[in-house]
Amino acid sequence: MAAKKKAAKKSAAKRSSAKRSVKKSTKRAAAKPSAKKSVKKSAKKSAKKSSKSTTRYSIPAVPISGSSRASVSTISTTPKSNSSSSYSSKSTKSSSNASSSKGIVIAVVVGILVLAIAVISRNSSSDTTTVTPTPAASESVTPTEEPTTEPTGTPLAAHEAPVGIVSLYNASGATVNWKTPTASEGITGYNVELRANGTGEWTLVATVPATQFKQQITKNDETGWAQVKVSTVYSDGVVVEGKIHGLPGSWS
Repeated sequence: MAAKKKAAKKSAAKRSSAKRSVKKSTKRAAAKPSAKKSVKKSAKKSAKKSSKSTTRYSIPAVPISGSSRASVSTISTTPKSNSSSSYSSKSTKSSSNASSSKGIVIAVVVGILVLAIAVISRNSSSDTTTVTPTPAASESVTPTEEPTTEPTGTPLAAHEAPVGIVSLYNASGATVNWKTPTASEGITGYNVELRANGTGEWTLVATVPATQFKQQITKNDETGWAQVKVSTVYSDGVVVEGKIHGLPGSWS
């Protein structure tokens, strides 16, 4: 019985050792393809990276001076770092900022100049005082000879008053009109006079030459009335009054 037990134990130990060896061999067999797969994957990744990082193209060189040899030049397509592009973008940004700041400064300077010009022009216009030109001396005009009332010493044969005395209204007032009398010899002029409300002294409006037969008078307002008189003035000092007529209002 003891011998049978020992034999059974030995057979069980052999079986367990065989099972262990089978498990180890299966594990190793399973590990080998996984290791191969990982190696293949790493190789593919490195190949892709190397193909991406550096790709070289061979370009045959142009033969120089008829020589049959052709040198081969290689062009590297390794992607360069973006430092130059970033630097260029920074430089363009800085240049654009500088140009914009220059433009702003120029615009500010121009605005200051425009304001200064406007202030100066205003000051100059306000400082310039309007000078009223003094009336220049007019050319001496030969005055019309006024009739003299001084007697000449030679008495005249006849003296008459003006005829056809009438006042005609106009925009400024009225015009007093008359005609020369028949006794025209020795007439030096005519006196035009006014008297307010028919009382008081006569006011001489004008003494006109013998060739003038009308005189303008001005209406001041509607109050009262006035008398109008025209007289003939002779050279021997005789003054002959004409017919008096009246006008409503105040006249001068």
